[in-house]
Amino acid sequence: MTKLTLLLIILSLGVFSQFVTAQVTRSQLTSSIESREPTDNLEGLVQGQYDEMKRVYFFTQVAGLTNQQIIHRWLYEGDEKAVVALNIGGDNWRTYSSKSVPSYWQGKWQVQVWQGDLMLISHHFEVSYSE
Repeated sequence: MTKLTLLLIILSLGVFSQFVTAQVTRSQLTSSIESREPTDNLEGLVQGQYDEMKRVYFFTQVAGLTNQQIIHRWLYEGDEKAVVALNIGGDNWRTYSSKSVPSYWQGKWQVQVWQGDLMLISHHFEVSYSE
């Protein structure tokens, strides 16, 4: 085996191990964040009054991504409505993004968490407004 081949194998193992050790340890849709923690669990349904704008938060705790970045992509009925880049400052890091949802955007939503070209998780929920 040549030195170049051996070097390429070693480098590829390092890249692979990064993806294996990088993980989302916790995620949650919530109505607010306090001290970097979600205050409740909205799970799959967000309800509001028709005359108000609802703000929702997506909390994400990751491990193994120190000094990297994750992306929260907010999609409504399949259309991207927001992209939020979040810097990861430690090995066990808690972060979040939020989205204001007007009443005319009631329906099916999704938050995707990406690290580079790899989607780590996806959370589906529905927004419903009543009069």
